Amino acid sequence: MNEKKREVRIRDIETYERVKIDFHPKNPPLEKTKDKTKIDVRYTLISPFAFVHIHWNEKISELVYEVEEPILNTEEIGLRLQLTDAVRNLINFENVVDKSEDALLEYIDKRMKLLAMELGMDMSYESYRKIYYYLCRDFIGFNEIEPVLRDYFVEDIECNGVNSPVYIIHRIYRNIKTNVNFKDMDKLERIEPSKPSGEPSGK
Repeated sequence: MNEKKREVRIRDIETYERVKIDFHPKNPPLEKTKDKTKIDVRYTLISPFAFVHIHWNEKISELVYEVEEPILNTEEIGLRLQLTDAVRNLINFENVVDKSEDALLEYIDKRMKLLAMELGMDMSYESYRKIYYYLCRDFIGFNEIEPVLRDYFVEDIECNGVNSPVYIIHRIYRNIKTNVNFKDMDKLERIEPSKPSGEPSGK
């Protein structure tokens, strides 16, 4: 891509339609079953980006709770890291008069576009969508654990420490190991003990 086309793409970021994120999707009907090997359900945690797939893993002979989120390529990972640092230095939620969820989502959208243009980022709309989701998840919510916290069916969350898998107690399927783990103690310590699931998270 030549320099002129790249400059056009950078300017286009300002016109990107704001991504709609629903942190409160409807709870699906789930049925109890005695045979855990037959369990294979998937439902939305944060629409349209985060889902959970609960199924029997034959390799480990265990029921697993797998959070599914957008996959970022190498370039998108770099853009996300840059924007995360920049947003952290720029955003001050205390200055946002209207602290409703929608107002905060709009606030992050505007700041992200502003920073992306200032940093000269060449970003497709699809990349913008995915990175915007992660910024909202991390700044409005509680980082990688946020989808689990949004699950109405999760009654409790347990973690033995850094680099250990998070375990949950599910209202229907009970004790399950998740694919979520923390590599940063600071993030782990931010989880509120015994926090009821299904409630909005905050800073």
